[in-house]
Amino acid sequence: KQVIKRITTKDDFKNVLDDIFDLFDYENQNQAHHFIKYNKEYIFNAFGDNKILTWNFFVWANLNERNEYDAIIAFLNHRSEKYGEEIFSEYIWLSKKSTMGYKLLATALKFAKEKDFKYVIMNRVMKHPKSHKVAKFYEKMGFVKDVETYIAKI
Repeated sequence: KQVIKRITTKDDFKNVLDDIFDLFDYENQNQAHHFIKYNKEYIFNAFGDNKILTWNFFVWANLNERNEYDAIIAFLNHRSEKYGEEIFSEYIWLSKKSTMGYKLLATALKFAKEKDFKYVIMNRVMKHPKSHKVAKFYEKMGFVKDVETYIAKI
């Protein structure tokens, strides 16, 4: 049975990261961002705290029938000094099954609405082979393209 679980403890967060990074190692090496890769230890060091996981970094993960996490979505409570708003900002979203990915997103957006966030920001990784599908999905969901980011090696 699949169970979507909100992750609020550092021990659960560590377990999620261990499972997810094993499962998505190929994508991280070959289909993720240009030049830079996700770093499990840095992510854990930044957010692996019970208070942070409760109030500022919101994580949901799918626990599958083998008792392993196989999908994750995480958002930051971005208190934007630029806009003077709290923004529900996507941090990471990984799922092997699009239906489970959608369920994670729906769960997170329901939470954001309950917490009275006015805005949500979603991202897409251009290097990923399904990037264009993600863009079409966002447009169908009512998102509008706002900015593009470029990166180069120095």
